Amino acid sequence: MSQSDMHAPGDLLALHAMGDQLPEAMSRHVTACNQCQTELSQWTHLMAAAHTATVDDVPGVAPTRVWDAIADELELSGNSATATPAPVLPVTPATPPSVAGIASARRRWSTNWLVAASVAGVLSGAAVTATGVALTNSGRQPAPVAAPVVVASTALAALPDHQGDGAAEIVSTPEGKELVVDVSQLTGGDGFHEVWLIDPETFQMVGLGALVNDSGRFPIPAGLDLRRFTVVDVSLEPFDGDPVHSRDSVVRGELST
Repeated sequence: MSQSDMHAPGDLLALHAMGDQLPEAMSRHVTACNQCQTELSQWTHLMAAAHTATVDDVPGVAPTRVWDAIADELELSGNSATATPAPVLPVTPATPPSVAGIASARRRWSTNWLVAASVAGVLSGAAVTATGVALTNSGRQPAPVAAPVVVASTALAALPDHQGDGAAEIVSTPEGKELVVDVSQLTGGDGFHEVWLIDPETFQMVGLGALVNDSGRFPIPAGLDLRRFTVVDVSLEPFDGDPVHSRDSVVRGELST
């Protein structure tokens, strides 16, 4: 996949619209990419709408004549003006949920609610705004998003005869530990990039998976001794079906706590 085909994930753009910072490499891409700029603009408008929503934006109860017309159209008996819909109970405006509290969480790990917001935003930005106001007025707050704990991190530097840079972190989540990788301008070729953890003493290697974009998250196998496997390596692998490291490393860095 060429660099021009790689775009910033939607969850990171959403968090960026709320004030979080993008990785340096991804920020440069978004600045130069029309597609990413368009998506970021959509997220920014959605966040602005959520901030300015008021109680008046919540839909009210339709007049009785509307229910009568529906009943007549459906040929329902006993569903006229006597079947008045339940009134909307008065509510007291509450303080909107803290966006800053969510935005301060690490950028990559609030994807569950962001995926839901993405779908709702595509269907109707106005519907999202009204729903958000209704939830606020009912006193229901979204469940807090727990930020994962950073266990170790490193900068990634290009090896001789290669180009690229980036960063990597090991984070602890409720589901287990993950390696999070962000890179930029990697040397390419006829192949793909793969992420590895290496024991620098024995040169044992554990492949975590292919890096198909400028960033990726890779579950770390349970039981892997991270006191030994401290080197993060991104290699250029040929499409030969051989799972062994190609010995063609592009960027590398050693994790520290």
